[in-house]
Order: sequence, then C-alpha cells, then structure tokens
Amino acid sequence: MITVNTLDIFTSDNSVHIGLSNGKRYKILLKDYENLPFECKSDSMLENIFIDVSKIGLYDTNKYFDGDCVGFLSFLSQKYSIYNAAVSKVAMTDIPKRMLRTKLFVTYTKYLKKYNEYKTPENQIEIDTDTMKSLCITVCDEFEQLGYIDDKRYAFDKAKYLKEYKKYGNEKIKNYLFTKSIPRDIILEVMDDEFFHDEDTDNENMKNLLVKKYGENLHKLNRDKKDIIKAINMLIRNGYRFPEAKTAVFDILLDRKNDGNNENSGNNNNNENESDEDNGENE
Repeated sequence: MITVNTLDIFTSDNSVHIGLSNGKRYKILLKDYENLPFECKSDSMLENIFIDVSKIGLYDTNKYFDGDCVGFLSFLSQKYSIYNAAVSKVAMTDIPKRMLRTKLFVTYTKYLKKYNEYKTPENQIEIDTDTMKSLCITVCDEFEQLGYIDDKRYAFDKAKYLKEYKKYGNEKIKNYLFTKSIPRDIILEVMDDEFFHDEDTDNENMKNLLVKKYGENLHKLNRDKKDIIKAINMLIRNGYRFPEAKTAVFDILLDRKNDGNNENSGNNNNNENESDEDNGENE
C-alpha cells in the first residue's frame, strides 16, 4: 500500500481543500469532512489514520468507504463537483428529483470525458458509471432532505399553472407530470385536490380553447359536422374526457344559435317598427 502524507488542509466557505504529498488535491464538502470515517491531519500518514467505524454507520455517504482513505477522498471530491452542479440547476427553477438525478449524471459524465481528453493516463479520472449513479442519488437525497427539491411542491405548482394558463384538462396534466418523472402516487395525490375538480372552471377553459382555436370562424361549427368532431377531438387532446368535451362544444353551438335567433328577432322587430312608421307616414 502506498504511503501518502497530507501536506495541506484548509477550509473555504463550504468546502475543505486537502493536498497530498503525491501531488493530488481534493475539494470536499464541509459536512462530509466533519463526518469522515477517519482523521485527516497534515502530520499523519494516511495508512495509519484511525478509522472510526461508528461514523461509517452514522453518515450516509460513508457507506461507500471501503478502507482506502485516498480513494474515498477522490470519491468525495467527485461528490463535491456533482453537488455544485446540482446547486446551479435548482438555484433558478424547481426541478423534480428524478429529472435532477438524470441531468446530473449526464452533465458530470460529459465533464469527465472532456477533462480526461487533456490529461495524461495517470492523471485521468476513472469513469465508474455505478459510482457516479450512486453519487447522483446521494446528492439528490440530500437536496430533498434539505427542501431544495420537492416533487409534490413541483407537481402542484406546475399542474396549477397548466390548468390556469394553458387551460389543460386533468388527463393532459397527469401525462405532463408523468413525463417529468413525478412518481404516480404523488401525481394522484396532487390531482385529487379540489382545485382540479371545478366544473365551472373546466367549462370556461374549454370555451377559451375553442375560441383560441377557431376565433371568428367558430360560427362554421353550426353547419359543418366534421368541424364539430375536430373541435371535440381538440378538447380531448388537451386533456378533457369525451363527454365533457362534447357537452362544451354543443353548449357553445347552442349559445351561438340563441344569439343568432335573438339577432334575427331583433331585426324582425326593427323591420316591423319601420313598417309601422311607414304606414303612419302614408296615412
């Protein structure tokens, strides 16, 4: 086993920097450093550092420690890089846990490949897919515990936005959340909220979608059966069930028919009044 001395240890705002006598330097999170399963002092030999077994069981990251102190420092250094990448992804927007995990894995894999292109073989970082997946899972679990990510919060906020601004029906909202890797139980819990079961809101949303789609050509639905079917299918594609989509379309047709009859009735009354006036003048 190679004997390596720790030559330099110092802390910054959120990390610890450790320099070894073999020229390697590692940057790890402060919380990881405080929970290391071994002591790391500048006057100690890594081989002879006392390993605290109790800390291995207390801290989740330490389950990856296999007794190789230098290897574990390298592992924690990679975790620090993934942690920083995660911070940058959640700083400006909310993101589901599974999606964050996937993005971290893809981003860090690309980073390592690019990094290794400019390094000699002995200085390259080994790309261990299983280890990287474990690191990404660990970081995402920590972010969830800290409240930086919350699938339920994300799902409700996104579903509410899609309902209010996109006018989507519940089925399309569910499908959208599913594509964002939200667990099924969370989707069902969110969509069970009374906010998503307001019949008046659904009817108004469907009418808005029809007006947006057809605009002033909406009157054509009165006489074209194919257009009526297309209108119903459009609402179904936007997440509404067939019965409610059909009802919405025919309600609009009925409203427009009544409006047309009222206009004709008004015109007829005007014509009658004009005729009466003409007769009065003739007399």
